[in-house]
Amino acid sequence: MTDPVGDAVNTIHDKLDTSGWFNTVSNDETHDVVNTLTALPADQADQVVDRLAQSGDLDRVAHEVMDSDWFGNGGLSGDERRAFFADMAGKLDGDSLAALSDAFAGADNGGFDPVTELGQAVATHGSSQAKVDYIAAMKGGVDDATQAHYGLGYSSSQMQDAEATAVGDVLGSLRGSYAQLGFEAIGDKLPDVLTSATDGQLMTIASQAGASNSISWNADSFEAIMGAAASTYDPDLKAQVFDAGVQTLRAVRDTDSVLGGLTVVGKDETLRQMTDGLTAIIDSDTTGVMRELTYNQQTMDGSSFAAYAKEMLNQGREQEQGQQMGRLQVGNYATENPVDYLNQVETVAGTDQERRANAGALGYFVGGVYAATTARSADVAEQRETVTAILKSALTVVDKVASLGGPTGRVVAGGAAVGKEWMQIAVKNAIADEGAAAGIRLERGALPVNGQTGELGVGDAVASAFEDRLASVTRTAQP
Repeated sequence: MTDPVGDAVNTIHDKLDTSGWFNTVSNDETHDVVNTLTALPADQADQVVDRLAQSGDLDRVAHEVMDSDWFGNGGLSGDERRAFFADMAGKLDGDSLAALSDAFAGADNGGFDPVTELGQAVATHGSSQAKVDYIAAMKGGVDDATQAHYGLGYSSSQMQDAEATAVGDVLGSLRGSYAQLGFEAIGDKLPDVLTSATDGQLMTIASQAGASNSISWNADSFEAIMGAAASTYDPDLKAQVFDAGVQTLRAVRDTDSVLGGLTVVGKDETLRQMTDGLTAIIDSDTTGVMRELTYNQQTMDGSSFAAYAKEMLNQGREQEQGQQMGRLQVGNYATENPVDYLNQVETVAGTDQERRANAGALGYFVGGVYAATTARSADVAEQRETVTAILKSALTVVDKVASLGGPTGRVVAGGAAVGKEWMQIAVKNAIADEGAAAGIRLERGALPVNGQTGELGVGDAVASAFEDRLASVTRTAQP
C-alpha cells in the first residue's frame, strides 16, 4: 500500500540533507521541497507539515525558503514565497499554520515579513474554522514588540509585532459567529493586536542640520477588526472590543508634535478611520452596546464612550451622535413607544433585583456626550451649537416612529403615537431653549414630556434610572 504522506516526508528530508562536503541545499532542491508540499491534497499536506514540525525539518524548510546566501544558491523569491503561503493557507488547519508561522519566525532572514505574509494568506485563503484555530494557536506569541530598521542616515521603528499583526489581519477577515469565536480566542491579547493594527511608523532621519523625527499610522487593519466586531451578535463582546479600540485611539490622539522634536503625519485621517470603525460597532446595535457600556464595571464611568464622543465632535459628526441618541429613545429601528421603552424592566443577572437599562443607557449617553462637549470646548456658544445639532438629528429618528410603511408598521405606529408626540415635544423644547446651558438642554431633550400637563411623561423610576447614570458619568468620565 502506498503511503503518500510518508513518501512526501522522506522526499523532503532527503532534499534537505546537507551531510558530506559542501553539500548545501540548492535552489532547485528548495523548489522541490515546496513543490512536494503544494502538490499534496489538503489532508495529506496537513499531516506532512505536522510530521515535519515534530522532526524539526519544518524549521529547516523555513530556513531554506528564506536563504539569501549565494553559497546556498538562494531560497524562494518574495512572490514564490507568498504563492507557497497562499497554497498552505488554503490547506492546513490552524495549528499547522501556526507551526509554519513559528518556523518562519525563527528562520535566518525570517521574522516579521514571512510571518505577516502568512497571516495575510490565511486571512485571504483560510477556512473560517482554520482562521479561528490559527488565532488561538498564535495567541502565545502575540505581544507589543516593535521592529527596528536602519540605513544610511536613517532609522525607523515599526510599532508592530509580527504575530499580533498577522492575527489582526486574520481577525479582521472574520464575520458573524466566527468573528465572535476569533475574539474569544485572542482574549486578553486584543490590545496588543489593536496596537499593531494601527501600523505606527517612527522615522528618524539624520542630516548635517541634526536629526528629524516623524510618526505616521495606517489604520486599515484596525478598521477591519472593528468591522468584525460589528458583525457579531453579542452586544457585550462588541462593548469590550469598543473599549479596547478607544484605548488604542487615545494613544494615537495623544501623540502630538513637539517643537523641534516630532512631526506627526496623517493623524487626522487615522483618527477618522479609527472612529469610523468604532462607530460601526455602536451603530450595529446602538441600544445593546450602550446598555453594556453603561453597566459593565470596566466602562461604566463613561470615559471610553466620552473619548469616542469627543473625537466624533472634533470631526463634526454631531448628526451621527444625534441619530445614536434617537435610537436610545425609540429603539434601533424607531419602532418603540418611548414611554414604554424607557420603562422596560430587566432582572440583573444572578440577582432578584430589577433595573431600567434603557433609561440608564440614555442617561449614560447624555452624560458622555456632555462630558465630551465641555472637554472639547469651553466656549459656551460653541457648546450650544453642538447640542443643537445633536438634538435636531435625534429628532429625525424620533419623527420616524409613526410613519412606518405597511400594515405592521401602522399597528406599531398607532400604539406609539402618543409617546412619539411626547418625545418630540421634549426634543423640540430643548432645541428652542437656546439660552440654556448645553448639559441642561441635552437632559431636557432626553425624556418624553406630556403635552397637556407640561410634566415629564415618565414616572420616578425611569427618571431616577436616567438621572443616576447621567450624574455618575458627568462626574467620572475622562474624555
